[in-house]
Amino acid sequence: MQRALPGAEAGTPALDDTAIEAVLDNPDGSQGQGGRPQSSAASVTINGAAARSCPSGGGDGDGDAEGRRLVTRLVRDKHGRFDFVRGSRLVNNLPFIVGFMELGNAGDFAANVWNDVPVPIYAIVFMAIGGVVAGVLSVFAFRDAFVSCRNVLFLRLQRREIEAERQRRVESGEPLLDINVYRAVTFREFGSETIARWFMDILLGFGAVLICIGTFMAIGGANYNVWFASNLLSGYIGNAPIAFYGLVNSGWCWYIFSKAQHHIEATAAPLKGSRAAALIKRRSRNVQTFCLINGTATILGGVGSMITATRWWGYVILIPVIMSSVFCNVWWRRRVGYTRAWAKPATFPALVPGELVANLEFAARAEVTIRENLDNPLEQFVADSTSLPDVLAFLERYDLFDDFCLRVISSVPEACSALGGSQSTCNELNIGVGEILALDKSLHAQLLDAAQGCMRELGAEHFRNCERYTAELLGTYYLIAGNVDFDGIEDAGGATESSEK
Repeated sequence: MQRALPGAEAGTPALDDTAIEAVLDNPDGSQGQGGRPQSSAASVTINGAAARSCPSGGGDGDGDAEGRRLVTRLVRDKHGRFDFVRGSRLVNNLPFIVGFMELGNAGDFAANVWNDVPVPIYAIVFMAIGGVVAGVLSVFAFRDAFVSCRNVLFLRLQRREIEAERQRRVESGEPLLDINVYRAVTFREFGSETIARWFMDILLGFGAVLICIGTFMAIGGANYNVWFASNLLSGYIGNAPIAFYGLVNSGWCWYIFSKAQHHIEATAAPLKGSRAAALIKRRSRNVQTFCLINGTATILGGVGSMITATRWWGYVILIPVIMSSVFCNVWWRRRVGYTRAWAKPATFPALVPGELVANLEFAARAEVTIRENLDNPLEQFVADSTSLPDVLAFLERYDLFDDFCLRVISSVPEACSALGGSQSTCNELNIGVGEILALDKSLHAQLLDAAQGCMRELGAEHFRNCERYTAELLGTYYLIAGNVDFDGIEDAGGATESSEK
């Protein structure tokens, strides 16, 4: 099988599987004796055609598609610390506590089970506990909805630009395949962030507030009007938002489950026997596991919550629902969700199957390599890990330069001062490789330590995120394009380009 190398110019001969394995072992990609790639400082230099480990990476930099330098933009937050521009990236930051939101659904247990007058003392105690739990969880839900809004706004802005770029290409008669792939991936990202998180936070949080109020009102159930209002709030009205969410979310989970299966089927033939096909299948199975359990649990939770209004055994249904909710929360954060920035320059980098395959396999291997070499991870990727230009070139190529800059500003005071960050009037920093190299040579050792720390603490997670996102891109590419070769050219008898959201 012939594969195009990452960053290969038009007309560059493709290499066979042995050669591509050598490139993955030596990501800098220079050629040694006998044509075997070996590490070299010059080989890591960025140019407009170079493949990136994560096609959407690159962060908040400014630039253009012609290869001008990337610039990382950092802004000062309300606490006086520098950070990335808010809403400049999709962040996998789902909190663990949100996994217990279904527990708030059961907060009205005492109010519905011991619905007697006068209310027993032990029932009052359980009502108070249940009401507090529901109320506290609603606070976390609304707080997470606010955090999720940043992801939603980021994806909305990106989708708006994708639609504008697609319209421009339609009018100019340019190919739509690449932009349709980005469009399909961001559609699923936007839907998952909106429905499975933001929508969940709002509806379950609102339902928890109603359950909290109704449960506390049940303590004063001796008054008929209070008793009646309590039954409504902790019964059908309070549980209605939860049931509605379960219905909507189960439908979305079915859609994502089917798309993941289509990715497996679309890549099975063209990538047969490759590491990339196995990675896409693993990614798709992880997504399907989440969708199957989450979709089933939310619909059962909705049904169970409506039953609890009149039947105590409805709470028995909620026990596995609560456990499943916690499991799905952990599974999403560790196996499904990912963090990515917006690619700049080249907002929508050209997609070539061969490059995506190499990027996907390299990201998977890089994650393992970093975990196995935590003492000096850069030594595994850069020929001379004591050379600041070489290290910066690697960090920039593989989208770690943003994290490096943030680490330098926060952990190297002399560098922060030299870059202007120590001035109280400075609320924004724009840092490029040139600015880092211009720093005094006496700081180079600290800068290299910062780079090692960045790779040690963030490298494995970064490449894991790249692997997940690239798997989405590659699976979507083959699903839309049909049976194409590694250069994106349709094979004889292959399927024609299909459409997907």
